[in-house]
Amino acid sequence: MSMMKTYIKMKIHILKTKHRAGGILLIVTIFLLVLSSCANYEKPLPDIPAEVSFSEDLIPFFETSCAHIAGCHDAGDIPPELTEENGYNSLTTGGYVNTDNPEQSLLYTKIAPGGSMEKFSTTRDTQVVLKWIEQGALNN
Repeated sequence: MSMMKTYIKMKIHILKTKHRAGGILLIVTIFLLVLSSCANYEKPLPDIPAEVSFSEDLIPFFETSCAHIAGCHDAGDIPPELTEENGYNSLTTGGYVNTDNPEQSLLYTKIAPGGSMEKFSTTRDTQVVLKWIEQGALNN
């Protein structure tokens, strides 16, 4: 009789172990499915205008992130001056814009990922600045 009890206990133990293993397998499978579906997700690109305008697209970014912060790129502060009145001339005559190689423009490299001013710009801001330079850095 004791052999029968031992056999039943072993069967119960095996069934419990299989049940736990099945539960763990289910959890791991769900986790892997969720993870794999996220791996293929691409963030949508921010809305960037087809034609970037210096006055409508860049000046608002400069005013909120660069020019009117005490001690930064306002009139009489750290060059380049990025005010509405003098921003364009300051950038284009000060060597901050390279229309032949836009990604090497100092304006772009400063705000791009890894640049010293990256924390003051969003992905959209960075892409708009680059597109403006690629379009010839017009005073529009």
